[in-house]
Amino acid sequence: MLTAVNWTLWLVLYSFAGWAYESVLFTIVTGQWVNRGFLHGPLCPIYGTAAILTIALLYGRKKNVFFLFFVGMVMATGLEYITSVVLEFFFNTRWWDYSARPFNIQGRVCLLGAAVFGTMVVLLARLVHPQVEKITERIPIGIRAALAIVFVAAVTVDFVLTATRII
Repeated sequence: MLTAVNWTLWLVLYSFAGWAYESVLFTIVTGQWVNRGFLHGPLCPIYGTAAILTIALLYGRKKNVFFLFFVGMVMATGLEYITSVVLEFFFNTRWWDYSARPFNIQGRVCLLGAAVFGTMVVLLARLVHPQVEKITERIPIGIRAALAIVFVAAVTVDFVLTATRII
C-alpha cells in the first residue's frame, strides 16, 4: 500500500512538473500563454511515466552519469515515440511535430529532445528524486493515501472527459 501511494504521488508530481516545464517553455517561445498537455488539467503524463520508469529501472545506477544519460535518453525518447504513435492511432491527431528539427524520426522524436531527456533523467535520479523521496516520507501515510485517491479520481475523470471531447 505504502509503495503504491508513493508511486502515485510521484507520478502526479512529475506529470505536473512536465506540464509546467512545457507550458513555460512554449509560452516563452511563442510570447503567449500555451497550456501544454493532453489532459484538461495541469499534467503531462508522459513526463510522469518517464520519471517513474527512471526511478524503477535506473535509480539504482544513479552514480554512473554516462549510463544514466544514455539509457535515460533512449528510454525517454522511446516512450515519446510510442506515445506519439498511440495518440495518433487513437485520436487521429499529433500533439507534437519535430519535422523541422535536424535528426528527427518521422517528426515524432529528435536528437535535441533526446539530449534534453537524457539530461532530465540524470537530474531526476541524482538531484531531484532523492529530495522528493525524503519529503514524501515526512507526510503522514493517511494524508498521502488520501491525496493519492483524490489524484487518481481527478485524473481518471479528466482523462475520460478529454478522450470523450477528442473522440
